[in-house]
Amino acid sequence: MLRLGVTGTDTGVGKTLVASAVLALLRKRGYRVAAMKPVETGVTRGDPECDAVRLGRAAGARLAPEDICPVMLPDALAPMAAAARAGVEIDLAVIDLAFERLSAGRDAVVIESDGGLLAPISARTAFDDLFRHWRLDALIVAANRLGAINHTMLTVEAARSAGLRVRAVVLHTVHGGEPSLAEATNEETLRALLNDVAIVTFPWVDDPRDVAALAGVVESCGLAALLDVAD
Repeated sequence: MLRLGVTGTDTGVGKTLVASAVLALLRKRGYRVAAMKPVETGVTRGDPECDAVRLGRAAGARLAPEDICPVMLPDALAPMAAAARAGVEIDLAVIDLAFERLSAGRDAVVIESDGGLLAPISARTAFDDLFRHWRLDALIVAANRLGAINHTMLTVEAARSAGLRVRAVVLHTVHGGEPSLAEATNEETLRALLNDVAIVTFPWVDDPRDVAALAGVVESCGLAALLDVAD
């Protein structure tokens, strides 16, 4: 089974878009897929455009919303801080059981972190711990802008320190205009610095809700081959 953990160099870098695109590709090629965002903050249950709903839509399967996202918290903070403000404690056993239910009988499971790899779920657990526990390969998403190189290098180092295999770094194009000098050179610079990690550029997508089109984007940018997804 393909076990993929999608994380980012920061919040708002395009993790949900890339995860949805990967799910769309897997479905297109006949994989039985499941999607999960173990914790999502800044939302309430029933929000029609939250990340968990978008992931479930891309997975296209009948997945229980409480399994796709076992924990939703209203404040847009790191999970540990959002839980403290809500007066609750995140139960890792509940998250683990949801993962087991989702992954049963699947060919692939795609998990998206809430924030970056080291975003704390509790005082002793962050998303790198979940990724390691579930034996996920890491797909690191970075917004292609000034600062991406430092943020990417830090996240790759954190993934390696956690013992995770980094499948690829995805530079997400965050606007449709002409690229700045940093945006035009980030991929080349990262290739020189991370010569043992695959780097791909994910293009600007006009309509991120067009799930069918997202599968083609994964194919055209070369990401499909890096995930060992067969035609």
